[in-house]
Amino acid sequence: MVARRYILRSQSFTHVFFRCHNKQHLLETPVAKSFLLQLWAKYKKKYQIRIFDFIIMDNHVHLLLYVKNVEHLGHFMRTVNSQLARFINKMLGRDSQAIRERYKSPLITSGVYLKGVMQYIWLNRYKVNKQRPDTDPYCSASWRINPDIINTITDNVKMRQLLSTLLDRYDGFIEKLTVPVARFVRDLLNAALSKFHQLTDEIYENYHTIGDQMDVTFRTELLSAFRREHIPWPLS
Repeated sequence: MVARRYILRSQSFTHVFFRCHNKQHLLETPVAKSFLLQLWAKYKKKYQIRIFDFIIMDNHVHLLLYVKNVEHLGHFMRTVNSQLARFINKMLGRDSQAIRERYKSPLITSGVYLKGVMQYIWLNRYKVNKQRPDTDPYCSASWRINPDIINTITDNVKMRQLLSTLLDRYDGFIEKLTVPVARFVRDLLNAALSKFHQLTDEIYENYHTIGDQMDVTFRTELLSAFRREHIPWPLS
């Protein structure tokens, strides 16, 4: 009965993440990343998906979504990832699996967990090469702080217009903001960056599995680790 509470359901927030096949760096080019952004923007309305945060790494992707209908999420992911796979194979002259068929979509159960997922998503590339999320064109934090960064992704006017519809508004949905969105994101991001060094690799790498009740035992152990190390999350 406990596990059922954490299974993704309609009208809920979820942290979606998936990898390239065999963890290959098939998304490392700006062309591939840009194409994926365009697919999300193109199909989100059709499948009633709201996109709040994202980061596209070279071999995996993270999204913070609001799902109106669970079945629609499945259709959205299959549509986007099948087209992405065909694009990658054509671009690289290959003919094999590009994206892992299974994606994870743990239910986000609280406002604290929601903010934690936001911070986790933003910090993914920073952990690898110390690139700040607010200067990363393939991280939503930079889009929130500086919307003009979209212009660095494409010079096609129609594509810029499409990408401008990708992110949904925080205000009145995630929470009632009392400050401008850019300031809200910057403050939450800076808080995370200032305490990033406190996170062990084990806790950081496995943070996103909190809420994934496929393994209740692991979740319990991970939460215990958080308490032992006295690390507040979200990092505020």
